Amino acid sequence: MWWFYNSGLWLGTAVGLPLSMFNPKMRHYIKHRLGNTLTQDCPFFLFHKQPVWFHALSVGEVLSVVPLVKKFRQHWWQIPIFFTASTLTGHKIALKQLKNIVTAIGYFPLDLPPVITRYFKRVNPRLIVLTETDIWPNFLNMTKKRHIPCLLINARMSERSYKRYRLIKPWFTQVINCLDFVGVQRGEDAERFLELGLEEKKIKIIGNLKFDKPLPNINEAQIKQLKMELGLLPEQPVWIAGSTHRGENEIILKVHKALLRLFPELCLIIAPRHPERFDEVTKLALQSGFRTRRRTESKEGKWEVIILDTLGELAQMYAVADFAFIGGSFVPIGGHNPLEAAVWGKPVVFGPYMFNFSEIATLMQNKKAACQIKHETELFQIINTWLKQPKLAQEMGENGRALIKTNQGVGERYLEIINTVMNSNSYEK
Repeated sequence: MWWFYNSGLWLGTAVGLPLSMFNPKMRHYIKHRLGNTLTQDCPFFLFHKQPVWFHALSVGEVLSVVPLVKKFRQHWWQIPIFFTASTLTGHKIALKQLKNIVTAIGYFPLDLPPVITRYFKRVNPRLIVLTETDIWPNFLNMTKKRHIPCLLINARMSERSYKRYRLIKPWFTQVINCLDFVGVQRGEDAERFLELGLEEKKIKIIGNLKFDKPLPNINEAQIKQLKMELGLLPEQPVWIAGSTHRGENEIILKVHKALLRLFPELCLIIAPRHPERFDEVTKLALQSGFRTRRRTESKEGKWEVIILDTLGELAQMYAVADFAFIGGSFVPIGGHNPLEAAVWGKPVVFGPYMFNFSEIATLMQNKKAACQIKHETELFQIINTWLKQPKLAQEMGENGRALIKTNQGVGERYLEIINTVMNSNSYEK
């Protein structure tokens, strides 16, 4: 099975390299993940100091692990930290959130043995902490051979992934047992890892790191200032569609047009998930007849739609909204993190596809902090209700903040586990 896996990787790389010459984003991606910029990303002095290597796949995972990295830095202040992400957007968010916290920030290597060897020679990590779903067979196999402790934290195992891995269970069992520890979000995740052959002593149900996002401390004056920057009036009603994907914006704009007939002052903020779609969504809003501006434009006027064409600003932008729609849930993407809006005390609505955050979505519905809908008519109905009954919306938002507060403390539990590993390897604090 190793032969088939590595043959597929090399074939994919051989095809991808020529194609990347015609795609700037792909060329950037391959260049960094082959380690061609590793000498700039990772100073050589880290080799002698043996950093702890934290990794998160993309934006959501980076944001979820940031509080833990900060806790680690406070506790092990003299140990250098090397942080990696796999995507361009994840890397940009890491730079913004962690540039003054960690020692170096880079990209995670492609899962090719020579590339991984190059990384290990340059980084020489004492401990590796992976976040959520990054299970790369060659990388894990080489950490085991080099006796580098490797932890997978905040792990989840979807039904779809479980069925796929079950087809290659004998080999996948070898892969996941290269890990020294797996901390999972739910009992359901633990059961699936165990059924796939993970040793029971290596797994523990810890909870979801995404609940550990600090409750924001922002006053009304700051929110008013942010609204002014957006060209919004202080009391103007606003709703936000965060992290939208292709196929959702048409639905959202159609609902917004219907809502404007009842609430002419209402403004919609759309935050496309991927930067390459900023132009596309702006064009779509203009073609739909809305008075539209982009966040980065300094036009004055009265706007019906604002396109959030910046990176790393969505989490703060929820502060100016009265309620939020979570993107990736009207199409089978699996949804995005609804807690990013709930932490601001905002009521949340999402579509039928929330399988990436099924536990959080269920908890929020049970605590009356969110609503799940099936189609655009229901989206119109729930927002219409919230606009007419602001007290109901406020209660739902308060329920969300209470839910988050109740489930916090996951980062502290993970820090205890990391401390145990660090101390067991005789690292001086």
